Amino acid sequence: MPHILRASSLRRRVSGKRLMRALGLSLTYALAAPSMVHAADGGLTLELNRSVTTERGCMLSFVASNGSARDVTGVVYELVLFNAEGLVEKMTAFDFGSLPASKTVVRQFELAGQPCEGLSQVLVNGAPRCDLAKGSTGGETPSAPATACIADLTTSSRATLALLK
Repeated sequence: MPHILRASSLRRRVSGKRLMRALGLSLTYALAAPSMVHAADGGLTLELNRSVTTERGCMLSFVASNGSARDVTGVVYELVLFNAEGLVEKMTAFDFGSLPASKTVVRQFELAGQPCEGLSQVLVNGAPRCDLAKGSTGGETPSAPATACIADLTTSSRATLALLK
């Protein structure tokens, strides 16, 4: 029969530092679990993880996950940046490169001459390029319709800028 720890015995067995580390790991898992579950169900996820103004412009850091069993051999997302008034500030395309199956990657892009302050949101407007590895069923060609990288895409943001689809 497994030993069950009660709250009082847990306090005696775990020091303050160890307890904080355990709580921190639990919180990390709880925050990451929803995106991990979605990635595991076969979709693409794109998270705007950070936006920071550098000497050269606005550095955007993205966390991209491909939860499917098929590699995305290349994808370019067209992004629209909106200012604080909700007006289009800039349209640009970011080449995310390959997104291997069942893998999470980080991609960074710098918007030269554009500080992050004054921007309010980023819209994934489309995917002008979406290349999928040929599946074992042969149903799709390597150059899939651009909608294939948008239809199953879920977006989120941890940055001060919203990321929309």
